[in-house]
This record gives sequence, structure tokens and C-alpha cells, in this order.
Amino acid sequence: MVNEIVEAAQEKKGEDIVALEIGKVSPIADYMIIISGDVPVHTQAICDEIIKRTKEKGEMPIHVEGYNEGRWIGLDYGDVLVNIFLPELREYYDLEWLWSDAPKQEFKTA
Repeated sequence: MVNEIVEAAQEKKGEDIVALEIGKVSPIADYMIIISGDVPVHTQAICDEIIKRTKEKGEMPIHVEGYNEGRWIGLDYGDVLVNIFLPELREYYDLEWLWSDAPKQEFKTA
């Protein structure tokens, strides 16, 4: 599922894609994926592609938050949490620092 989400984000030119294996340090989920988009319409397009791709695999998010504003969109798949940020909000909340104990994998933009 992580690979499917990352590939969907890459297809829509998501930037600075990181997957944190938070399950190693917390029971809330197995993975947290963090993605940046340039403007709200870009974050929404990334979100739409992720939902489309995961739906094709029989998975739907339990909850989607922040889609209408598009500044920070959160997708909850239970075992996988996805955060799609505008760069300034990603820097402000700095989830990578907050979860710095979790193993981290970075992905290239397609």
C-alpha cells in the first residue's frame, strides 16, 4: 500500500516524499507518508490520485481531513497515514522531526 500511495503521489508530481515507519516507535499506525504540493489545487490532485489508486486496490481511507482548503490534507487508512502539505505548513509542523525516531525512506519525484 505504501508503494501504491508513493507512486500515485509521484505521478502527480508530489515533492519531498517521505515514508516513516512509525509502527517501530508507536502503535497508532505502521507508516506515515509525508508529501509536499505547491498550491492547494496540487495537493488536492495528489489526494485525488491516491484515493483513486487505492480504491482500485480495494482500499478506501477511513477519514479525509482538510481537502477543501488543500493546505494540509490528511488521509487515514488505518495502518497508513498520509499527510499532504503545502511547503510552509510542512516546515511549520515538522512531522519528520516529531517522528525522527522512526526509520525513514525518501523517494524521488517522478
